[in-house]
Amino acid sequence: MVIDGPGGRLPARLYRPGGADPVPGLVYFHGGGWMLGDVESYDPVARALVVASGVAVVSVDYRRPPEDPFPAAVDDAVAAVGWTVRNARRLGLDAARLGVAGDSAGGQIAAAAALRLCGTGMASAVQVLVYPALDLRAVPPAPPDPDGLVFPPTDLRWVVETYLDGADPAHPEVSPLLAPEVSGLPPAVVATAEYDRLRPQGLAYAARLRAAGVPVTLIPGAGLDHGYLGWGSFARRPAAAVARIGAAVGAVLGVSPGGRRGSGGGGRR
Repeated sequence: MVIDGPGGRLPARLYRPGGADPVPGLVYFHGGGWMLGDVESYDPVARALVVASGVAVVSVDYRRPPEDPFPAAVDDAVAAVGWTVRNARRLGLDAARLGVAGDSAGGQIAAAAALRLCGTGMASAVQVLVYPALDLRAVPPAPPDPDGLVFPPTDLRWVVETYLDGADPAHPEVSPLLAPEVSGLPPAVVATAEYDRLRPQGLAYAARLRAAGVPVTLIPGAGLDHGYLGWGSFARRPAAAVARIGAAVGAVLGVSPGGRRGSGGGGRR
């Protein structure tokens, strides 16, 4: 599909579970350090989430730096949610049960979109944040990794600086963990990974939401590292984590396990 964004047309794909219309759904924003990834590379992830949750996924591309730094991606995300709400009936989606979702950089975009949409007629029914980046003021230290793999922090600083392009790293839509008010946000599914340097941010955001009265399902990724969503097709432990994320999403959006259909991957439209 093509979505009308504030800076031009945004490529998107709709993945649907089996069953009758209308179905709940997630508007999904891929990871990749704000600069990499697209709906094509995230095809397996979108399919896995549809099968695991029983809800539809609208996978959306967004503008990226260095040509389009913050807030372009967040602007595109908000526009994509609005477009999906307006076109929900035509797409066979339930406009009242649409959430935002994303992983890593996409988690930051999804969380920022949820903040901006809060209190509007397009407020999300759920926010699904998978190992999200929620505080961009500094690159957090990496935890000990049993494999001894280390991603250079200098590279991560360059990625963040390129995305911000001079924007205030403490801005709530840059660092949602610093948002002054979170009590009105939708229920959250927050998934972390044991060996991910972003894990403390996810845990802190989940705790902050809970303290504000927001329902939170926290899914710890024991033995997992950043990026595990893409490993579920060939590794047992990531597949189990994806299944837990899907079950949590289905529970929030009112999809019973018995109502899910399909085991060979979500259909694409």
